[in-house]
Amino acid sequence: MNAPKAAMSGRFNRLLMRLLKFGLVSVLLVILLAEMLSHNSGEKPPMFSWLAWVQWATSMLAIAVYAWYRPGRKRWIAAVAVASLVVTGIDAVYDQVVRGVGTAELLAMGLLLLFAIRHWDAAPGRWVAFVLGAAILLIGGVRLFTYEGSDVGGTAMVVMAMLSVIGFGAYLRSMDKLRRETQEEVRRAERLELAREMHDFVAHHVTGMVVLAQAGQVTDTDPRKAFADIEEAGLAALASMRRMVRMLRADDTGGGVNPLGDLSQIEDLVDRFSREGTDATCFISPELAGGAVAPEIAATAHRVVREALTNVRKHARGATRVRVVVAAASGQGLEVSVRDDGRAPRGRFGRESLAQSGAGLGLVGLRERIEAVGGQLRAQERPEGGWETAAWLPREAAPVEV
Repeated sequence: MNAPKAAMSGRFNRLLMRLLKFGLVSVLLVILLAEMLSHNSGEKPPMFSWLAWVQWATSMLAIAVYAWYRPGRKRWIAAVAVASLVVTGIDAVYDQVVRGVGTAELLAMGLLLLFAIRHWDAAPGRWVAFVLGAAILLIGGVRLFTYEGSDVGGTAMVVMAMLSVIGFGAYLRSMDKLRRETQEEVRRAERLELAREMHDFVAHHVTGMVVLAQAGQVTDTDPRKAFADIEEAGLAALASMRRMVRMLRADDTGGGVNPLGDLSQIEDLVDRFSREGTDATCFISPELAGGAVAPEIAATAHRVVREALTNVRKHARGATRVRVVVAAASGQGLEVSVRDDGRAPRGRFGRESLAQSGAGLGLVGLRERIEAVGGQLRAQERPEGGWETAAWLPREAAPVEV
Protein backbone atom coordinates (compact mmCIF):
# COMPACT_ATOMS: atom_id res chain seq x y z
CA MET A 1 0.00 0.00 0.00
CA ASN A 2 1.36 3.41 -0.98
CA ALA A 3 1.96 5.97 1.75
CA PRO A 4 -0.87 8.50 2.11
CA LYS A 5 -0.35 11.76 0.32
CA ALA A 6 -0.77 13.61 3.60
CA ALA A 7 2.20 11.74 5.07
CA MET A 8 4.21 12.41 1.90
CA SER A 9 3.37 16.10 2.14
CA GLY A 10 4.50 16.11 5.77
CA ARG A 11 7.83 14.51 4.85
CA PHE A 12 8.23 17.01 2.01
CA ASN A 13 7.69 19.94 4.39
CA ARG A 14 10.22 18.53 6.83
CA LEU A 15 12.69 18.11 3.96
CA LEU A 16 12.20 21.75 2.96
CA MET A 17 12.85 22.90 6.51
CA ARG A 18 16.04 20.86 6.65
CA LEU A 19 17.17 22.28 3.33
CA LEU A 20 16.45 25.80 4.61
CA LYS A 21 18.50 25.18 7.74
CA PHE A 22 21.29 23.65 5.66
CA GLY A 23 21.27 26.75 3.44
CA LEU A 24 21.44 29.10 6.42
CA VAL A 25 24.28 27.14 8.00
CA SER A 26 26.15 27.17 4.68
CA VAL A 27 25.77 30.96 4.39
CA LEU A 28 27.02 31.42 7.96
CA LEU A 29 30.07 29.26 7.25
CA VAL A 30 30.85 31.23 4.09
CA ILE A 31 30.56 34.51 6.04
CA LEU A 32 32.87 33.14 8.72
CA LEU A 33 35.44 32.08 6.13
CA ALA A 34 35.26 35.51 4.47
CA GLU A 35 35.79 37.18 7.85
CA MET A 36 38.92 35.15 8.49
CA LEU A 37 40.40 36.00 5.08
CA SER A 38 39.27 39.59 4.45
CA HIS A 39 41.51 42.53 5.40
CA ASN A 40 42.24 46.14 4.52
CA SER A 41 45.21 47.23 2.49
CA GLY A 42 48.37 47.02 4.53
CA GLU A 43 46.86 44.76 7.17
CA LYS A 44 47.19 41.04 7.75
CA PRO A 45 44.08 38.86 7.55
CA PRO A 46 42.56 37.93 10.93
CA MET A 47 43.65 34.33 10.38
CA PHE A 48 47.16 35.39 11.45
CA SER A 49 45.89 36.43 14.89
CA TRP A 50 45.39 33.95 17.72
CA LEU A 51 42.47 36.01 19.02
CA ALA A 52 40.70 35.68 15.68
CA TRP A 53 40.95 31.89 16.01
CA VAL A 54 39.35 32.09 19.46
CA GLN A 55 36.56 34.14 17.94
CA TRP A 56 36.31 31.64 15.10
CA ALA A 57 35.82 28.81 17.63
CA THR A 58 33.01 30.73 19.35
CA SER A 59 31.37 31.40 15.98
CA MET A 60 31.56 27.70 15.10
CA LEU A 61 29.96 26.84 18.45
CA ALA A 62 27.06 29.21 17.78
CA ILE A 63 26.55 27.83 14.27
CA ALA A 64 26.69 24.23 15.51
CA VAL A 65 24.14 24.87 18.28
CA TYR A 66 21.79 26.44 15.74
CA ALA A 67 22.26 23.53 13.33
CA TRP A 68 21.46 20.87 15.95
CA TYR A 69 19.07 22.79 18.17
CA ARG A 70 15.93 21.01 19.32
CA PRO A 71 13.33 22.19 21.86
CA GLY A 72 14.65 21.42 25.32
CA ARG A 73 18.28 22.15 24.51
CA LYS A 74 18.26 25.75 25.69
CA ARG A 75 21.25 25.12 27.94
CA TRP A 76 23.40 25.06 24.81
CA ILE A 77 22.10 28.53 23.93
CA ALA A 78 23.19 29.67 27.39
CA ALA A 79 26.63 28.16 26.76
CA VAL A 80 26.94 30.09 23.49
CA ALA A 81 25.93 33.36 25.17
CA VAL A 82 28.43 32.95 28.00
CA ALA A 83 31.23 31.92 25.64
CA SER A 84 30.54 34.93 23.41
CA LEU A 85 30.64 37.31 26.38
CA VAL A 86 33.97 35.85 27.52
CA VAL A 87 35.54 36.17 24.07
CA THR A 88 34.22 39.71 23.67
CA GLY A 89 35.74 40.57 27.06
CA ILE A 90 39.10 39.19 25.92
CA ASP A 91 38.84 41.29 22.76
CA ALA A 92 38.11 44.39 24.85
CA VAL A 93 41.09 43.74 27.11
CA TYR A 94 43.48 43.44 24.17
CA ASP A 95 41.88 46.59 22.66
CA GLN A 96 42.32 45.61 19.06
CA VAL A 97 42.04 48.42 16.55
CA VAL A 98 41.14 46.18 13.62
CA ARG A 99 37.70 44.77 13.10
CA GLY A 100 37.24 41.47 14.93
CA VAL A 101 35.62 38.22 13.74
CA GLY A 102 31.96 38.03 14.78
CA THR A 103 29.46 38.67 11.98
CA ALA A 104 28.61 34.98 11.51
CA GLU A 105 28.50 34.56 15.28
CA LEU A 106 26.14 37.54 15.62
CA LEU A 107 23.79 36.18 12.93
CA ALA A 108 23.79 32.68 14.44
CA MET A 109 23.03 34.08 17.90
CA GLY A 110 20.21 36.14 16.40
CA LEU A 111 18.64 32.90 15.17
CA LEU A 112 19.18 31.34 18.59
CA LEU A 113 17.51 34.36 20.21
CA LEU A 114 14.35 33.41 18.31
CA PHE A 115 14.40 29.98 20.02
CA ALA A 116 15.21 31.51 23.42
CA ILE A 117 12.14 33.77 23.20
CA ARG A 118 9.84 31.06 21.83
CA HIS A 119 10.89 28.62 24.57
CA TRP A 120 10.91 31.38 27.17
CA ASP A 121 10.17 29.20 30.20
CA ALA A 122 12.35 26.23 29.25
CA ALA A 123 15.33 25.30 31.43
CA PRO A 124 17.66 26.78 32.51
CA GLY A 125 15.41 29.85 32.66
CA ARG A 126 14.42 33.16 31.15
CA TRP A 127 17.78 34.75 31.90
CA VAL A 128 19.22 33.01 28.83
CA ALA A 129 17.42 35.45 26.52
CA PHE A 130 18.79 38.49 28.41
CA VAL A 131 22.37 37.18 28.44
CA LEU A 132 22.12 36.29 24.76
CA GLY A 133 20.79 39.75 23.91
CA ALA A 134 23.67 41.37 25.83
CA ALA A 135 26.19 39.18 23.99
CA ILE A 136 24.73 40.23 20.63
CA LEU A 137 24.90 43.92 21.51
CA LEU A 138 28.48 43.68 22.76
CA ILE A 139 29.66 41.88 19.63
CA GLY A 140 28.56 44.87 17.59
CA GLY A 141 29.91 47.50 19.91
CA VAL A 142 33.27 45.89 20.76
CA ARG A 143 34.23 43.51 17.95
CA LEU A 144 32.56 44.70 14.76
CA PHE A 145 31.81 48.44 14.76
CA THR A 146 35.32 49.57 15.67
CA TYR A 147 35.81 52.13 12.90
CA GLU A 148 35.10 55.78 13.60
CA GLY A 149 31.46 56.71 13.09
CA SER A 150 30.27 53.13 12.73
CA ASP A 151 29.39 52.35 16.35
CA VAL A 152 26.13 54.32 16.63
CA GLY A 153 24.63 53.34 13.29
CA GLY A 154 25.79 49.74 13.57
CA THR A 155 24.44 49.33 17.09
CA ALA A 156 21.12 50.85 16.02
CA MET A 157 20.79 48.28 13.21
CA VAL A 158 21.57 45.44 15.61
CA VAL A 159 18.94 46.71 18.07
CA MET A 160 16.32 46.95 15.33
CA ALA A 161 17.11 43.44 14.14
CA MET A 162 16.92 42.16 17.71
CA LEU A 163 13.52 43.76 18.26
CA SER A 164 12.24 42.09 15.08
CA VAL A 165 13.52 38.70 16.21
CA ILE A 166 12.06 39.18 19.71
CA GLY A 167 8.69 40.15 18.26
CA PHE A 168 8.56 37.13 15.96
CA GLY A 169 9.66 34.81 18.75
CA ALA A 170 6.97 36.21 21.06
CA TYR A 171 4.37 35.67 18.32
CA LEU A 172 5.40 32.02 17.90
CA ARG A 173 5.31 31.56 21.67
CA SER A 174 1.79 33.02 21.87
CA MET A 175 0.62 30.68 19.09
CA ASP A 176 2.11 27.68 20.91
CA LYS A 177 0.39 28.75 24.13
CA LEU A 178 -2.95 29.28 22.38
CA ARG A 179 -2.77 25.83 20.82
CA ARG A 180 -1.96 24.18 24.17
CA GLU A 181 -4.79 26.02 25.94
CA THR A 182 -7.30 25.13 23.22
CA GLN A 183 -6.33 21.48 23.30
CA GLU A 184 -6.52 21.41 27.08
CA GLU A 185 -10.02 22.88 26.96
CA VAL A 186 -11.09 20.16 24.54
CA ARG A 187 -9.52 17.53 26.80
CA ARG A 188 -11.34 18.81 29.87
CA ALA A 189 -14.63 18.69 27.99
CA GLU A 190 -13.87 15.14 26.86
CA ARG A 191 -13.11 14.00 30.40
CA LEU A 192 -16.50 15.34 31.50
CA GLU A 193 -18.15 13.47 28.64
CA LEU A 194 -16.29 10.29 29.60
CA ALA A 195 -17.55 10.62 33.14
CA ARG A 196 -21.11 10.61 31.80
CA GLU A 197 -20.38 7.68 29.51
CA MET A 198 -18.95 5.65 32.40
CA HIS A 199 -22.44 5.31 33.86
CA ASP A 200 -23.83 3.96 30.59
CA PHE A 201 -21.01 1.48 29.99
CA VAL A 202 -20.88 0.11 33.52
CA ALA A 203 -24.67 0.00 33.75
CA HIS A 204 -24.71 -2.14 30.60
CA HIS A 205 -22.45 -4.75 32.19
CA VAL A 206 -24.16 -4.64 35.60
CA THR A 207 -27.53 -5.13 33.92
CA GLY A 208 -26.13 -8.24 32.29
CA MET A 209 -24.98 -9.52 35.68
CA VAL A 210 -28.46 -9.00 37.12
CA VAL A 211 -30.07 -10.83 34.20
CA LEU A 212 -27.69 -13.77 34.62
CA ALA A 213 -28.40 -13.93 38.34
CA GLN A 214 -32.16 -13.86 37.74
CA ALA A 215 -31.92 -16.53 35.06
CA GLY A 216 -29.92 -18.76 37.42
CA GLN A 217 -32.76 -18.65 39.95
CA VAL A 218 -35.48 -19.88 37.57
CA THR A 219 -33.58 -22.35 35.39
CA ASP A 220 -31.78 -25.61 36.07
CA THR A 221 -28.39 -24.35 34.93
CA ASP A 222 -25.19 -25.48 36.59
CA PRO A 223 -24.49 -23.02 39.46
CA ARG A 224 -20.80 -23.01 38.57
CA LYS A 225 -21.65 -22.04 35.00
CA ALA A 226 -23.96 -19.26 36.23
CA PHE A 227 -21.32 -17.94 38.63
CA ALA A 228 -18.70 -18.06 35.85
CA ASP A 229 -20.94 -16.00 33.58
CA ILE A 230 -21.59 -13.48 36.34
CA GLU A 231 -17.86 -13.31 37.07
CA GLU A 232 -17.12 -12.65 33.39
CA ALA A 233 -19.70 -9.87 33.26
CA GLY A 234 -18.33 -8.38 36.49
CA LEU A 235 -14.77 -8.39 35.16
CA ALA A 236 -15.96 -6.68 31.98
CA ALA A 237 -17.67 -4.00 34.10
CA LEU A 238 -14.50 -3.47 36.15
CA ALA A 239 -12.36 -3.27 33.00
CA SER A 240 -14.71 -0.71 31.48
CA MET A 241 -14.66 1.36 34.66
CA ARG A 242 -10.86 1.20 34.98
CA ARG A 243 -10.46 2.22 31.35
CA MET A 244 -12.68 5.24 31.82
CA VAL A 245 -11.00 6.23 35.08
CA ARG A 246 -7.59 5.95 33.44
CA MET A 247 -8.69 8.21 30.60
CA LEU A 248 -10.17 10.69 33.07
CA ARG A 249 -6.94 10.82 35.06
CA ALA A 250 -4.61 11.08 32.06
CA ASP A 251 -3.37 14.62 31.50
CA ASP A 252 -2.94 14.06 27.77
CA THR A 253 -6.26 12.38 27.05
CA GLY A 254 -8.01 14.21 24.26
CA GLY A 255 -11.13 13.97 22.23
CA GLY A 256 -14.27 15.55 21.01
CA VAL A 257 -17.37 16.34 22.99
CA ASN A 258 -20.03 14.55 20.99
CA PRO A 259 -22.81 12.67 22.77
CA LEU A 260 -22.72 8.92 23.32
CA GLY A 261 -23.95 6.86 20.36
CA ASP A 262 -23.93 3.29 19.07
CA LEU A 263 -24.08 1.41 15.78
CA SER A 264 -27.87 1.61 15.58
CA GLN A 265 -27.70 5.41 15.66
CA ILE A 266 -25.21 5.69 12.79
CA GLU A 267 -27.95 5.23 10.17
CA ASP A 268 -29.98 8.03 11.76
CA LEU A 269 -26.87 10.20 11.76
CA VAL A 270 -26.32 9.57 8.03
CA ASP A 271 -30.00 10.16 7.24
CA ARG A 272 -29.93 13.56 8.95
CA PHE A 273 -26.77 14.43 7.03
CA SER A 274 -28.40 13.39 3.74
CA ARG A 275 -31.43 15.57 4.41
CA GLU A 276 -29.11 18.58 4.56
CA GLY A 277 -28.46 18.30 0.81
CA THR A 278 -25.72 15.69 0.27
CA ASP A 279 -26.38 12.20 -1.10
CA ALA A 280 -25.20 10.04 1.83
CA THR A 281 -25.61 6.27 2.08
CA CYS A 282 -24.83 3.89 4.92
CA PHE A 283 -24.08 0.17 5.18
CA ILE A 284 -23.62 -1.67 8.48
CA SER A 285 -22.61 -5.33 8.38
CA PRO A 286 -25.41 -7.52 9.84
CA GLU A 287 -22.92 -9.65 11.76
CA LEU A 288 -22.05 -6.65 13.92
CA ALA A 289 -25.60 -6.39 15.26
CA GLY A 290 -27.01 -8.03 18.37
CA GLY A 291 -24.32 -7.10 20.87
CA ALA A 292 -21.38 -8.36 18.82
CA VAL A 293 -19.56 -5.11 19.53
CA ALA A 294 -18.69 -3.79 23.00
CA PRO A 295 -20.49 -0.57 24.02
CA GLU A 296 -17.22 1.40 24.14
CA ILE A 297 -16.38 0.32 20.60
CA ALA A 298 -19.86 1.11 19.29
CA ALA A 299 -19.68 4.58 20.83
CA THR A 300 -16.23 5.13 19.28
CA ALA A 301 -17.50 4.01 15.85
CA HIS A 302 -20.39 6.48 16.17
CA ARG A 303 -17.87 9.18 17.07
CA VAL A 304 -15.78 8.40 13.96
CA VAL A 305 -18.78 8.79 11.64
CA ARG A 306 -19.94 11.99 13.36
CA GLU A 307 -16.50 13.62 13.19
CA ALA A 308 -15.96 12.56 9.56
CA LEU A 309 -19.35 13.92 8.44
CA THR A 310 -18.63 17.17 10.28
CA ASN A 311 -15.34 17.50 8.38
CA VAL A 312 -17.10 16.80 5.08
CA ARG A 313 -19.53 19.62 5.80
CA LYS A 314 -16.71 22.01 6.80
CA HIS A 315 -13.92 21.23 4.37
CA ALA A 316 -15.14 19.26 1.32
CA ARG A 317 -16.01 21.69 -1.46
CA GLY A 318 -18.63 20.43 -3.89
CA ALA A 319 -19.13 17.05 -2.19
CA THR A 320 -22.15 15.33 -3.78
CA ARG A 321 -21.77 11.77 -2.48
CA VAL A 322 -20.77 10.36 0.90
CA ARG A 323 -20.48 6.65 1.61
CA VAL A 324 -20.43 5.33 5.19
CA VAL A 325 -19.47 1.69 5.75
CA VAL A 326 -19.22 -0.20 9.04
CA ALA A 327 -18.00 -3.68 8.20
CA ALA A 328 -16.41 -6.63 9.94
CA ALA A 329 -12.65 -6.77 9.54
CA SER A 330 -9.97 -9.35 10.10
CA GLY A 331 -8.54 -9.96 13.53
CA GLN A 332 -11.90 -9.83 15.34
CA GLY A 333 -12.29 -6.20 14.49
CA LEU A 334 -14.41 -3.84 12.48
CA GLU A 335 -13.62 -1.01 10.07
CA VAL A 336 -15.49 2.27 9.91
CA SER A 337 -14.94 4.31 6.75
CA VAL A 338 -16.42 7.57 5.48
CA ARG A 339 -15.59 8.52 1.88
CA ASP A 340 -16.61 11.60 -0.08
CA ASP A 341 -15.99 13.01 -3.56
CA GLY A 342 -15.38 16.60 -2.48
CA ARG A 343 -12.44 18.87 -3.21
CA ALA A 344 -10.26 20.36 -0.49
CA PRO A 345 -10.12 24.15 0.01
CA ARG A 346 -7.23 26.06 -1.54
CA GLY A 347 -3.94 25.21 0.12
CA ARG A 348 -5.42 21.92 1.41
CA PHE A 349 -6.10 23.71 4.66
CA GLY A 350 -8.59 21.88 6.81
CA ARG A 351 -8.11 18.39 5.37
CA GLU A 352 -4.64 17.22 4.37
CA SER A 353 -2.86 19.88 6.39
CA LEU A 354 -5.01 19.26 9.46
CA ALA A 355 -4.56 15.51 9.19
CA GLN A 356 -0.77 15.75 9.02
CA SER A 357 -0.23 18.52 11.55
CA GLY A 358 -2.83 17.67 14.14
CA ALA A 359 -4.18 21.22 14.04
CA GLY A 360 -7.72 19.86 13.71
CA LEU A 361 -8.72 19.35 17.34
CA GLY A 362 -11.52 16.99 16.33
CA LEU A 363 -9.05 14.65 14.65
CA VAL A 364 -6.65 14.98 17.59
CA GLY A 365 -9.31 13.87 20.04
CA LEU A 366 -10.67 11.21 17.71
CA ARG A 367 -7.25 9.65 17.18
CA GLU A 368 -6.51 9.55 20.91
CA ARG A 369 -9.93 8.07 21.70
CA ILE A 370 -9.50 5.35 19.06
CA GLU A 371 -6.02 4.48 20.28
CA ALA A 372 -7.34 4.32 23.86
CA VAL A 373 -9.51 1.32 22.90
CA GLY A 374 -6.77 -0.32 20.83
CA GLY A 375 -7.72 0.93 17.36
CA GLN A 376 -6.04 2.90 14.56
CA LEU A 377 -7.14 5.94 12.54
CA ARG A 378 -6.16 7.13 9.09
CA ALA A 379 -7.31 10.20 7.19
CA GLN A 380 -6.07 10.60 3.63
CA GLU A 381 -6.85 11.75 0.12
CA ARG A 382 -8.31 9.08 -2.18
CA PRO A 383 -6.43 8.33 -5.45
CA GLU A 384 -9.65 8.70 -7.45
CA GLY A 385 -10.47 12.00 -5.75
CA GLY A 386 -12.19 12.97 -2.56
CA TRP A 387 -11.30 12.13 1.01
CA GLU A 388 -11.45 9.11 3.28
CA THR A 389 -11.56 8.90 7.08
CA ALA A 390 -11.26 5.32 8.27
CA ALA A 391 -10.69 3.56 11.55
CA TRP A 392 -9.97 -0.02 12.51
CA LEU A 393 -11.44 -0.96 15.87
CA PRO A 394 -11.39 -4.18 17.88
CA ARG A 395 -14.81 -5.61 18.72
CA GLU A 396 -13.76 -5.67 22.36
CA ALA A 397 -11.86 -2.81 23.93
CA ALA A 398 -8.18 -3.29 24.68
CA PRO A 399 -7.49 -4.83 28.09
CA VAL A 400 -6.60 -2.51 30.93
CA GLU A 401 -3.71 -3.05 33.33
CA VAL A 402 -4.94 -3.44 36.90
